[in-house]
This record gives sequence, structure tokens and C-alpha cells, in this order.
Amino acid sequence: MDLNLRANGKVTILDLQGNLTIGAAEETLRQRVEELVTDNQKYLLINLENVPMIDSSGIGSLVKSFTHAKNKGGKLKLLKPSRLAQQLLSITGLLSVFETFDDEATAVASF
Repeated sequence: MDLNLRANGKVTILDLQGNLTIGAAEETLRQRVEELVTDNQKYLLINLENVPMIDSSGIGSLVKSFTHAKNKGGKLKLLKPSRLAQQLLSITGLLSVFETFDDEATAVASF
């Protein structure tokens, strides 16, 4: 999985590309979110548009990242989750936890 960062105002956007699954991918995401929040970049938008597969470890990484940001006074939201990601978030009851958006401008404005 590749992870690229970009800024849109006060929001840091993490563009993910590839599978968010057990191993290096989910560890990279979690570590990067922790680094950003520690560096006082607390408004994070994770773009899942190019993430075709998420497993339970990937979901766990999103939850840990969300919790870490929230505990440090930040916010983490999701952009363009795939149909599979939507289904997993729904099944696990996490759609009520994560704010999800289909439009980047709307997502950024929500912070």
C-alpha cells in the first residue's frame, strides 16, 4: 500500500492506494497517523478511493487511528470508502463512529 500526504487548508489528507490489510500496510497507516497527530496535524481525512480491499486488521488500524486522533484533540474522517469498506464498517457498527464523505470539498469543510 502507498500512502501520500497532501494538505487542503488545515486538513491533512492521506491518500491511500492498495490493500489495507494485515502487516506493513495497516502498521504504516497507524504509525503515520500517530506521527501527524504528534506533529500537531490533528485534522485528518483518509482517502480510501483507491483501496480495493480492507481486512479486519485494516479496520482495526482505522479504529486505532481514529481513537488516537480523538484522544489528542483531533478528528479523523473517511473519504470515498469502497463498497467493501462501507459493508465492513456497517457490519461492525462503525458507520456510526466514522464520518464518511463522497466529496472531498464537503469533507474538508466539515472540519
